[in-house]
Amino acid sequence: MEFYAAEKSEEIGGWERWHDWQATVMKPVTDWYVRATHATPGQSILDAACGSGLPALALAERVGPTGKVVATDVSLKMLAATRRKAAASGLANVETREAHAAALGGPDAAFDAVTCKDGLMFCPDVAAALGELHRVVKPGGRYAFSVWAEPDANQAFARMFGVLAPFMPGPPPPPDAPGPFRLAAPGTLERLIRAAGFDDVHVEHVAITFAWDSAAHHFQSMSEMAAPLERLLATLSGDDRARLERAFADAFAPYTSSAGIRIPGLQICASGTR
Repeated sequence: MEFYAAEKSEEIGGWERWHDWQATVMKPVTDWYVRATHATPGQSILDAACGSGLPALALAERVGPTGKVVATDVSLKMLAATRRKAAASGLANVETREAHAAALGGPDAAFDAVTCKDGLMFCPDVAAALGELHRVVKPGGRYAFSVWAEPDANQAFARMFGVLAPFMPGPPPPPDAPGPFRLAAPGTLERLIRAAGFDDVHVEHVAITFAWDSAAHHFQSMSEMAAPLERLLATLSGDDRARLERAFADAFAPYTSSAGIRIPGLQICASGTR
């Protein structure tokens, strides 16, 4: 997953350090997942590419102690973060498993609902991942998936990549390479979902607002969560790092005020019944 820093480690990473900030920013999307899955007490839900626990923790609260959420990811660091966040929230009904979305394992029709927040666009084989999610959800069960919409609607990422480009010479990745905008084109997510066997597909857009206290707060958060930026910083001298920080501040000046930085974002959210 190119955008995410997902090293195989049990250490606390940037995504865990910034979990509470993410939870605030992404609350409209998390709330959508709770609604879209029709999560109720006693259900069993699988959350693929769980990251640090969004929306797995919110779903675990909804299904309660008689239910269960299985959170999967390819990163041990992310899984450890989810476990620690679940324990801190008193949630004993969250199970974590290391697994690729395209190879979840386990029996067919095992879950009442399946979810995947911002993971499908990073899967090497999106069709295989959707096929697995279709396989493990019960007939009549619910699914909910989200991806980022077009770059114009998500300037927090688009402008960041624009800032990084001069510091990272080389050809741009192909359009179908894993990345945040890989499934952003209108109709792409729905087409892939239907091809995987999901006939009932409802697509909507959910707006969020990225909020940072200052340019320094913005740069720090992204340097600890965005893998391309993290890798680049490891190669830069002090002068070049300062130049990069200034470029960041300049690029996001239109979104900066005395209140800090506020950038709108937009997710494509698809849900339905298996």
